[in-house]
Amino acid sequence: MNTRMRTLGRFERKNGRRWAAVAAGCLLAVVPLTAAHADGVPAPAVPTEQGIVQGSGVMCAGDESAPGVVASPRPQLTARVHGAADGAQPPRLRADFDVASRNVDGSWTPVANQLAPSAGFVGDGVVETTTLVTTLSTGTVYRISAVTWAYASDQTQYTASGATEYCYFTVDPTGPLAPGVTYGGPYSECTADDCGPHGGAGVPGTFTFAPADGDSPVVGYRYKFATDSTWTIVAGSPATVVFTPPYATFEQLQVSALDVLGRYGSTTTTEFMVG
Repeated sequence: MNTRMRTLGRFERKNGRRWAAVAAGCLLAVVPLTAAHADGVPAPAVPTEQGIVQGSGVMCAGDESAPGVVASPRPQLTARVHGAADGAQPPRLRADFDVASRNVDGSWTPVANQLAPSAGFVGDGVVETTTLVTTLSTGTVYRISAVTWAYASDQTQYTASGATEYCYFTVDPTGPLAPGVTYGGPYSECTADDCGPHGGAGVPGTFTFAPADGDSPVVGYRYKFATDSTWTIVAGSPATVVFTPPYATFEQLQVSALDVLGRYGSTTTTEFMVG
């Protein structure tokens, strides 16, 4: 799955970026950091549900060749942090976000590192969201990753998890706005209060895409469900598509509008449960 990544991986990145994490901790946190590893503190689990807040969902484009698009140069980063699997100690957790920019030769340069919360700690399974302090540039491909930090009882030392997979994105405040998505049934968009299952594996559902209010001329869309391996492009606006879920699972739909200049804009992310 290349959209919302929930897998482990890329542990090797942490050593090369520790200076940035420590510097960010000194700038953003009231609690000082004195070590990259705290004796006796079990390693926390890799964060899940990381990415960029887009509407009611979270965008994470895992394909470097097809990055997501955000309108704001200071996007909201989010991740759910997790303590150690054995739960031996009460967790004191923070999320550590890294942002890097792609160079013309394909290498990457760190541009921002941010901790959430900026002071204090949270418990296991808490979603942490922070607005990036650094202002990003248009026309650049960025990637973000997240790590869980678990602090010792003295609140000055921590142990870090491995890093999440990367989420790739660009910034374009002039591109199409995030489109509207209407569910035609039998599936229903998850809300904060209700995410009950509907339909089922092999049961088709319809979804209609339309331009956001006041948007510039939109000529088509690209969309991708969590169980899809690639984006699908559909012409026309509004546009209605039919999707048949292959599994009874938690599904996610990402949609971007295409304007007359050939630009895809910000992504609308919605979620639903297949019964």
